[in-house]
Amino acid sequence: MNELGIYLIRASISMSLLYMVYWLFLRRETLFTVNRFYLLTALLLSLVLPLVTIKYSVAASSDFGTEELSGSLQVVPMLQQGRGFFSAASAYLPVIYFIGVVLFFFRIMWQFVILFVLIVKNGVRDMGGVRVVHNRRFILPFSFMNLVFMNPESTRENEISDILAHEKVHIRENHWLDLLVVELMSIFLWFNPFIWFFERSIKQNHEYLADKGVVAQGFNVTRYHSVLINQFMGMEVIGITNNLNYSLNAKRLKMMNKKITPKAKAVHLLWALPVIALLLVAFAQPEYQQMAKEMTIPDSGDVTLTALVLDPSGNPVHGAAVIIKGKAEGTITTSEGEFTLQVGASEIVIIKQEGFKDAVIDVEKLVAKQGDSGPYKFKVKLEAAGKEESAAMTKEQQIKDLEIMLKELTLKKQELDKQKVKLAQVEKEGSVDQEVLDKKKQVWREQYGNVNETIKKVEMKLQSLNQ
Repeated sequence: MNELGIYLIRASISMSLLYMVYWLFLRRETLFTVNRFYLLTALLLSLVLPLVTIKYSVAASSDFGTEELSGSLQVVPMLQQGRGFFSAASAYLPVIYFIGVVLFFFRIMWQFVILFVLIVKNGVRDMGGVRVVHNRRFILPFSFMNLVFMNPESTRENEISDILAHEKVHIRENHWLDLLVVELMSIFLWFNPFIWFFERSIKQNHEYLADKGVVAQGFNVTRYHSVLINQFMGMEVIGITNNLNYSLNAKRLKMMNKKITPKAKAVHLLWALPVIALLLVAFAQPEYQQMAKEMTIPDSGDVTLTALVLDPSGNPVHGAAVIIKGKAEGTITTSEGEFTLQVGASEIVIIKQEGFKDAVIDVEKLVAKQGDSGPYKFKVKLEAAGKEESAAMTKEQQIKDLEIMLKELTLKKQELDKQKVKLAQVEKEGSVDQEVLDKKKQVWREQYGNVNETIKKVEMKLQSLNQ
């Protein structure tokens, strides 16, 4: 219902703006065929434009300091008090809308029933090449599809030729199709006043076209005016039909004698283009993308993870093993449940703790989401393991994983010792710029300090498990 509501609002906005183009630039002109084309096209566009969604990208950075991650690195959603199309105060609006739809559907069905009954009851006869249905229910002559409905008692004999000439134009140009389109649209957009403005303008334009067609056939304009005025007291009953006296006023009579508008003025149709562009922009949807400041992904080894590990109750988890998958490198959470770890941008980090499910952190996805070089700060909430999962994470398994980690850390420390010797040799030779060398030495010190600190934490964890 929310999507339907948004669509109806957008369709209504489109319809109102497109109708304003007609009202301001076209309605006073005698370009009746152009006006007919515009009115129908504008109606259809008002239905189509809300379905055309142009998407554009919006770069946005994220602050992981306020995000909380579950065991599988999924953001814990914040409770949002989203508003639907209908608020609590307007809970009955959907009911009212659909009641209107049903009523207007039966309205148009009832009109078809009336026409069908008239045809069946009175039959169809030929008059001057026109199929005519005589009826005594309606005073006013009108046409629908290829039939003319006429009351023989209220129609003068000398007016029949003018009336039939008028209705022939409606039939020949299939004006009933325009009315059927607008009537069907009114079922779903009955609440929008502009659908009724469109219907009124379409019917009015049909009469201008029919009047123009009668005059073009050589009928006397003064006499034709008299025929129209004689029908003035008639009343429109069936909305889907063309009625002879529709919009019969001084303006309609003047339009027959008005100077023909130059075809060049059809260029006024182009005023619809900026309106269409405005609607497309208004209906466009942003796609928020987490992008890097320089649109680059950090190289392997650049990513620094800083996280707070919590249990399901929100308490810090002390001594959880944080391991880089496939390397058995990592660290241990502090008594405050925190850890800091430097990893490659495409690696997987696993957090293990007895009694909880393993928490998996996909560093590549994390980097793609935030997009800069960090530090990446976030929270990880561990999920309690079931009995089977808890039993699988035995003390022996933890000791085994930590021993493997300690072994890998020791090898890493040995590699760093070798790097230290190489750096000293390079410094002695002077083959590398001193500034570059200082940066490499700084990186080495940070890595060596991290490895030493992690070894101490792993040894303390192993000692506690072995007691």
